[in-house]
Amino acid sequence: MKKTIYLLLLSFLAVSCYEEVILPVGGDEPRAVMNAQLNTKSTFHTVYMSVAQKSHVRALSGADVRVFVNGTLAATAEEMPPRYEGVDETEYAFNATFRPGDEVRIEAKKDAFSLAATVTAPQPVTISSVDTSTVRMTYMRNTDTYLQAKTVFQDLPGSSFYRVLGWVMEDFRYLDEDGNPVPDYSGTSEGDLGAETGFDPIISEGAGKTGGTDIVALITEENNSYHCFADIPFAGQEATIRPLFNPYYFQFGKYRGGYVPEVLADDDDRWSKLEDYSLELHRRILLQVRTLDFSQYHYLKALVNLDTFGTDLSFFVEPTTLPSNVEGGLGFVGLETVSEYQIFEGSHLYPPSDESYYYGGGGFYGGYYEE
Repeated sequence: MKKTIYLLLLSFLAVSCYEEVILPVGGDEPRAVMNAQLNTKSTFHTVYMSVAQKSHVRALSGADVRVFVNGTLAATAEEMPPRYEGVDETEYAFNATFRPGDEVRIEAKKDAFSLAATVTAPQPVTISSVDTSTVRMTYMRNTDTYLQAKTVFQDLPGSSFYRVLGWVMEDFRYLDEDGNPVPDYSGTSEGDLGAETGFDPIISEGAGKTGGTDIVALITEENNSYHCFADIPFAGQEATIRPLFNPYYFQFGKYRGGYVPEVLADDDDRWSKLEDYSLELHRRILLQVRTLDFSQYHYLKALVNLDTFGTDLSFFVEPTTLPSNVEGGLGFVGLETVSEYQIFEGSHLYPPSDESYYYGGGGFYGGYYEE
């Protein structure tokens, strides 16, 4: 989100849903920014608030953030403490359930700032089948093994926009030497597994996969990192896509990983308290096809352009512009409808770690064990 805000500042323009809005170049008046990416799967959501000027961005705390569903107040967001010192945006969290067809409006007020955005949850698709296989892909002389998920779903009527990803859900608990669960030493973890566009012409929409050494081809190659695509190649028909996934999560191995029960979240000695226990892990992986509207599709594609051309060689392209659907300020609020299909489920018991847990690169990396 930070890069998004700075781009808006440097280019001095934003794009409304379907038209470009030119902001005045003169002056340095602060503009409030609201960003949120919502979906129908989660019940916990976050809204990010900040104040942007030409030279810097700062957090916007103390705002009154309210969420309305179909005209009825559904939640008042709670301001969360900063994740680290000097953070340049304020996070507001709330719980709500969104369903296809719901009109969701977020309103935020703080002093002279008054922001609002209204979005409607799209209709879901029906995934009819997912067939997985292992494939080896060679690109730029590098060969890697992937899990390919051949996915078939029915396109929605009219112009439709989608993105695909994998979603991993894990339940964990720690066991003592007798195999009994340790009280309160359990929890859940879930998140985006990601996906690779590979050479699929639909998911790779707009992405160059030449494999050559031509400098222009290399610097203008988009990775489509948000895996979003339009239904133009299969409008009104069944669609077949073939996303690729790293096979690591579809198997259990020597990497034990770090799963922290909530009771130890703020304990500085938490890692040593976990080393003597076995870890029982249950994992489910779901393939998701998410429906989005045109404005969010436009927004994600613009972010891909920003990531692709945010280099010293960006003189080959026009400046990237970003859409904004926030009234009274800048930013973007999106709402995706999630359809999913389970493609993996398994459990594994890891013995106590014989090496200390360790940190690296600012994050927790977990421990290893030998079978």
